[in-house]
Amino acid sequence: MLKIAVITRTKDRLAFLPRAIRSVAKQTYDDYVHVIVNDGGDKDAIECIINSQIPEIKSKIKLFHRIEPSNAPDTILNESIDRVDSVYVAIHDDDDTWHEDFLLQTINYLENTKDAGGVVVRTDKVIEKINRDSIRIIKSERLMPDLQAVSLYRQFIDNQLMTNAFVFRRTAYEKVGKYDESLPVVADWEFGIRFLQEYEVGFLDPGFALANYHHRVGSKDNSFAKYSHRKYVTLVANRYLRKDLKDGVFGAGYIISDLKYRQDSRNEFIKTIIPGRLLKVMKRK
Repeated sequence: MLKIAVITRTKDRLAFLPRAIRSVAKQTYDDYVHVIVNDGGDKDAIECIINSQIPEIKSKIKLFHRIEPSNAPDTILNESIDRVDSVYVAIHDDDDTWHEDFLLQTINYLENTKDAGGVVVRTDKVIEKINRDSIRIIKSERLMPDLQAVSLYRQFIDNQLMTNAFVFRRTAYEKVGKYDESLPVVADWEFGIRFLQEYEVGFLDPGFALANYHHRVGSKDNSFAKYSHRKYVTLVANRYLRKDLKDGVFGAGYIISDLKYRQDSRNEFIKTIIPGRLLKVMKRK
């Protein structure tokens, strides 16, 4: 059995996919399979990219084509992961990148920390701009700069287990119930809530970012753009709260709902004391 499966879901983002393939191929850890799932996009274009790779890279890629697009890649996380077997799982989004030692350091950690269900790495947020087939990096900044250890309590309001920065044991993924396929967005956040109720998750910070979350301001290439994160966060909070009420316990639902209420109240207060124009400028920085 291979040590780790790296999952990349993609659809008609031909400017990004070659970069993602290079990011995985340059890893210093070699015992992996790169599973690329074409989510209903141009089959010939994807195969052309794969076939253009050198034999050493191409031999590690397993390409699968979905006939019908999901239009929300979170809903096909489980089927993508389950296409191959492995000890560990990592998800490398088609538009993101890793440091070359990402797999080496995360797998070494999990091999030597048997009680951890997974590990998260220090991550940078990379702001970029795309113009046709060229990608220009505008700036880079640390994502969650205060993160030093993964907290179950914090997961109730902040997703610390972002897919591109998280490596987990397949046995843990199966035990906690896999991803909720009814959620087009925030499925990784909700999965993390269940995951951390069962397992500790380590945090690796070697002094630099091991993962890069790439973001394009105002871009229309995001498959999630039509979905409201706020709506689905509220839906998840309501589900957990209803379960708490039914079971007669003070549990995850109360904590999520309280934290979300306080966060919204704080944001509304900030809007009353900071002019809207200045607030937009601050968010862009």
